[in-house]
Amino acid sequence: MKKKEKIRSYVARNPLMRKGGVHVKAKSSGRFASKQKLRKEVRECDSRPQAFAAIFSLISPL
Repeated sequence: MKKKEKIRSYVARNPLMRKGGVHVKAKSSGRFASKQKLRKEVRECDSRPQAFAAIFSLISPL
């Protein structure tokens, strides 16, 4: 006779609790991090044309 599988957590299997799960960073945090990185590079940039070209290439990828 097959052994019946034991449900470990009734709360976890509750359909009302489907919103639970793996804790993942929000997508907005990734967008904010990229903007923050760009602002930092702009701040640290001096007025050399090479540095400006590098930053401009990050802003508008063609």
